[in-house]
Amino acid sequence: MTATQFDVTERIPDKINVAQDDAPKPDLVAVKNRIAERVRSNSRDGKKLTPDHEVLALAPELEPDELRALLAEMAGQGLFGDIQAVVAPSGRIYLFSQKFLIAVEAADLGKIEEARHAIVERIRSDSSRVTLTTEADLEPLFPFPEPARRAALLAEIQADERFQDIVKVTGPKGEVYYHSDRHVSGNYAAVMMRAKAGDPLFAIAEFVRNNSRIMPAPTKITAFGDPVFGIDPARLDGVVEQVLRTSAYADVKRIVHPETRAVYLYSDRYLDEERAFGIMDWNEVGALRNP
Repeated sequence: MTATQFDVTERIPDKINVAQDDAPKPDLVAVKNRIAERVRSNSRDGKKLTPDHEVLALAPELEPDELRALLAEMAGQGLFGDIQAVVAPSGRIYLFSQKFLIAVEAADLGKIEEARHAIVERIRSDSSRVTLTTEADLEPLFPFPEPARRAALLAEIQADERFQDIVKVTGPKGEVYYHSDRHVSGNYAAVMMRAKAGDPLFAIAEFVRNNSRIMPAPTKITAFGDPVFGIDPARLDGVVEQVLRTSAYADVKRIVHPETRAVYLYSDRYLDEERAFGIMDWNEVGALRNP
């Protein structure tokens, strides 16, 4: 993602979209003043742009064409002549007041806003493919090189109500990963993180515990052949044996189906052996016999 070409225009573009709403129409002068007040306040006090979603929230009763016309009208009026727009390459629109921000400052702030969205989109995209996002994955998306500023931007993203699905997890050696819990749960992210950190025993045990607690169901060991766990298929049986011999994972038990010889693991913290066996039996032969 590049965010180097920004159009700063004195005219408010016609590209802000809002949902239809049948509520009574507000006083248009009051709406103009409300929008201008928010934009000026953000520019003056926060030295920040006003993104289009904030503008839309200020006039939810207006229909799309009415809001576009209102903003175009404001841009042509002396009373609101300081309200200008930054149009990003993505098409997103940010408003600012020229009384408190000059065009160059607004363009730079626009780049930061675009970086914010690009970072979130990358994390969500990775999570949709069941992949954690590393800090190195995000490096090309930042508009500045300073580590402290990058860390601050990531913290702002996590604090932003629009991006509450973005979660940070820290590995045992301090390595940092991000994921979206729209696609990857916190428990599964922890499993993936430990697998990435070279701790497949913990990853297997936590995955088994999670399935036993939430589904609840035992886990067929073939699940650990998924590349997420980073286990060589030739070593899988040996790794499972290590889990079963490790005292920290004493709750993880093995059951073997008497007909198919399929191997399953379950946690007796959450499942007893009889129930785990019944679910395994259904998965292995019961479902096929009772279509």
